Formats: sequence, structure tokens, C-alpha cells
Amino acid sequence: MKTLILAAAAALSLAAPAVAADPLRISLADLDLGTVQGAAELDARIDAAADALCHDARRPGSRLSDRAYCEAGVRAEVMAALPRRAHADYVRATDLLTVRVPTDAR
Repeated sequence: MKTLILAAAAALSLAAPAVAADPLRISLADLDLGTVQGAAELDARIDAAADALCHDARRPGSRLSDRAYCEAGVRAEVMAALPRRAHADYVRATDLLTVRVPTDAR
């Protein structure tokens, strides 16, 4: 899979019905998700897609804006759509970015 299509995330933004008719695509063809750079670029593409989809987002049943809810939905949809191997590579690469603080061994 070289391109992820975000259609269900559009449903999170009830104020943007035009988005549902024209889903966003995130290309993976040029990314090596096993590298920190590739994982960071995927994160940037997810953020860009979330910006496009979530500008007027509302949680279902609410009139209040909830952009964070929509952005989390976009990220979850992308992660769920990643092929298993690509997801594992992404997790390993992003784990390299995690700063581990040793616990006090008193």
C-alpha cells in the first residue's frame, strides 16, 4: 500500500461535508518508515491532513469545536490503515525519538 485514503476522518468534521466527497490521500511511496526521518515525515503529512480535515471539527452531537478530537481521529485512522510491517517500522523508528528517563532506584 503506497497511499492511504482518509475518508472516515471526514465524518468527524460535520461542518465539512465537501471533504467527505473528496477524501485526502497520504502517500507513503517515498517514505522509509523504518527511519526517524521517514517516521517524522509521515507525522508531518498526518498533521497536514488533520489541518485540512479538522479546521471546523465538532464532536458528534456537540456544537462546540473540538479540533483535538478530530486530529486524534485522523491519526488513529492513518495508523489503522498502515500495513502491519509499515506500522511496526514506524513504531520502532518513533521509539528511537522517545527520551527514556531512568527511574530512581532507591
